[in-house]
Amino acid sequence: MFAVSVSGVIGRYLYGQIPRSLNAAELSLKEVQEIQAKLGEQLAEQKVFPQSDLRAVLSLPSAERVQKLPTVAALVYMMLLDLSRIFKIATLRRRYLGFGEQVFTLGGLLKTKHPELERAVAVAREEASIAKRVLFLSCSQKVFHLWHVVHKPFSYTFALLAIIHIVLVAMMGYFSF
Repeated sequence: MFAVSVSGVIGRYLYGQIPRSLNAAELSLKEVQEIQAKLGEQLAEQKVFPQSDLRAVLSLPSAERVQKLPTVAALVYMMLLDLSRIFKIATLRRRYLGFGEQVFTLGGLLKTKHPELERAVAVAREEASIAKRVLFLSCSQKVFHLWHVVHKPFSYTFALLAIIHIVLVAMMGYFSF
């Protein structure tokens, strides 16, 4: 049961890494790059953060480095990038908040009451997320396919064991219908 649960969480994460449109059909790489370009323009137009501060949030490894990574290492690296982005954004917020606001936002981890700041953070977060998805797209699709190979037998086995358990409990008389 634990293996099915962990496998399901990993599968859901992978599914979220493959860009999709509202109708659930896969977006083409060109469409994703167009969205990424629009977000880049919005980031360039914002006046809250200097571009040098945004580079820390948007920094990603090179495509060559990602291609050289083994599949499992790329998956772990992708998760670590998502986790580190949370703290990079908190650091970005802290630079523009007073001490009291830093306390109330738990050091920048929670949203602030500054709409311009939060709009710039949201655009930066989305740009970084899309850039990471494009960078790791082939790896995500490969791992997602392999995940199906592992998760389905776990799920079917778990369902079969649950049915056997219920039948045995009923046969032994622990409960009646």
